[in-house]
Amino acid sequence: MFKKEITTECQRCGACCKKGGPALHDEDRSIIEQGGIPLTALYTIREGELARDNVNGGVIRLPAEIIKIKSLEDSKTCMYFDDANKSCEIYDTRPIECRAMECWNTKKIEAIYAHTRLTRCLVLEKAGWLTDLVKAHESECALDKIQILVEGREAGDTNATSALMEMVHYDLHYRNLVVEKGKIDPEMLDFLFGRPLSAILSLQFRVKIEKLKSA
Repeated sequence: MFKKEITTECQRCGACCKKGGPALHDEDRSIIEQGGIPLTALYTIREGELARDNVNGGVIRLPAEIIKIKSLEDSKTCMYFDDANKSCEIYDTRPIECRAMECWNTKKIEAIYAHTRLTRCLVLEKAGWLTDLVKAHESECALDKIQILVEGREAGDTNATSALMEMVHYDLHYRNLVVEKGKIDPEMLDFLFGRPLSAILSLQFRVKIEKLKSA
């Protein structure tokens, strides 16, 4: 009878890296400040958005925002995973979730998973004007506002439909303005403001912009 070999160390298979980039925690702030991970490599899942709970399973509505490392285009794989060499391109400065990840013992990652998560305001603490931009956008485009308008639209409220279109236009204009006037790298927009509202409406609320325009 064959004995099943028990894994007690990383096999460099890349399975965890191919499930998406890690969420960042307060402990990772110094990595960003020292240039180990640029803001262009990050994106924000905002409070109220739907996201998969990687520890407890299922999809939840986030009670607070999460900052994550981006994935490769058209893939779930972390952008820093080198598939050819089965290695991490930022291994020496990898985030705490990566350091805690042990596929043979998940207790470490479970212990930190939902605690002391990093926020945009903490990351941008030394750049007050960017924090102000984030707060202004969040105030105008909060997910709870979208939820109310979507429910109103479904109930036949034409004003809710108009308000949703105005919010989508505001989000698009705001992003363009930040790039043009603020000289911000477009690759930073996903970190600063999360996904475009048009994408959130489509993916989370099943509302297509074309239908809003024709309503």
